[in-house]
Amino acid sequence: MGILDVKEVFVMRHPFEYAQPLYNEVIFYLEQKWNRQLTEHERHVLIEGYRFGRMVEAENEITILQG
Repeated sequence: MGILDVKEVFVMRHPFEYAQPLYNEVIFYLEQKWNRQLTEHERHVLIEGYRFGRMVEAENEITILQG
């Protein structure tokens, strides 16, 4: 399952707070790519970046729908 498929599987708890498996998928991807575990700080920054990216994506979708 890719990140783009998650809308069909997971429901947001609060705006831009996603289920832990979504974060785990992104964390796992980077840990495999960099061949090491992320620090707690790196995980936190990654999760905040993920939320920001999803927010921008949602705003773009709204703009397109209102178009």
